[in-house]
Amino acid sequence: MFLSVNEKKLFFKNWLKLLIFVNDKYNIIENFGAPKSPVGLKIDELIKIRKKLWENSFLINEYLETTRIKKEDKNIVDSWNKFIKGKFLFIKSLKKYSVFMDFENKKLYGVCGISSPIIDIVPHIPIMIKTTIIPFNDKIIFDGLIEMDNVSFGKNMRQSFNEEYIETKKKNGIINML
Repeated sequence: MFLSVNEKKLFFKNWLKLLIFVNDKYNIIENFGAPKSPVGLKIDELIKIRKKLWENSFLINEYLETTRIKKEDKNIVDSWNKFIKGKFLFIKSLKKYSVFMDFENKKLYGVCGISSPIIDIVPHIPIMIKTTIIPFNDKIIFDGLIEMDNVSFGKNMRQSFNEEYIETKKKNGIINML
């Protein structure tokens, strides 16, 4: 339901280098430096850099063209071109992954946590969230940041969501690789 220690290190190594590249190019956060770990980084600063990245996704290819990195790392970062940014309903927490429902496209995504199960970082489910999901090897993860809507759903809405989940799952299954 979340990445192994080695996968987590690999993700953060590549993710932070990409964010550093974006920040350096646009001077978004002064004195951001070159962090090797997300520990101690300010969420609001990361959100600003990440927003610039996903609004200008050509930056992924620019980074890959101008930076010397190992082939394995290049493949990982290149796969992030398949990102899906949006608003999702975090509806279920299953053994293998958390299920994010994309109402707009009528799809369910099985998303793994990075350092812990995603259920551990939200106050309750179902909950509306904004995030960007990305491929990571043979999994789908999120980009490390989740913005949550502070909205509670009544019994009828939760039941409606569950019915939509069942119908969508029957029709399309749960996508667990991008």
